[in-house]
Amino acid sequence: MTDAFSEITSQIGALAVLVDARNWAGLAELFDAQVRVDYTSLFGGEAQTMSGEDLVGSWRQLVPGFTHTSHLIGTPSVKVDGDRAEASASVTAWHAITDQAVDGGGVWTVHGCYEMALVKHGGVWRIAALILARAWVEGNPDLPKIAGERARRS
Repeated sequence: MTDAFSEITSQIGALAVLVDARNWAGLAELFDAQVRVDYTSLFGGEAQTMSGEDLVGSWRQLVPGFTHTSHLIGTPSVKVDGDRAEASASVTAWHAITDQAVDGGGVWTVHGCYEMALVKHGGVWRIAALILARAWVEGNPDLPKIAGERARRS
């Protein structure tokens, strides 16, 4: 159990570090072939199932539009059942545009809880579901739109 816990917490920690480093290839390696993604508590809409590559691709179209991001994922609660696991961890993500003046302020912060399902394939744990639960925000709600526009221009 301890080895699985360490491996899973390492994958979850890598998620935050690799997003902020804009390490798209490394991020894609964290995810299973198909991932259930649910950000409805933040953006509304519907949960989706997509490839890990498509999920990372969507982040790649947004995250570079911020001057800085800093994702902090707390120590997860993990339950392992063979080659499947569930994990929950508090998350706070700061998103900033500091290289230009932005009406409404240059910071957008998201708080919530990541609820994840993981599967073990070939000895490696992969994230198969990523749900942002109980999300709430502070700061400029227009910043993601501004960041997306900036990312498309670059």
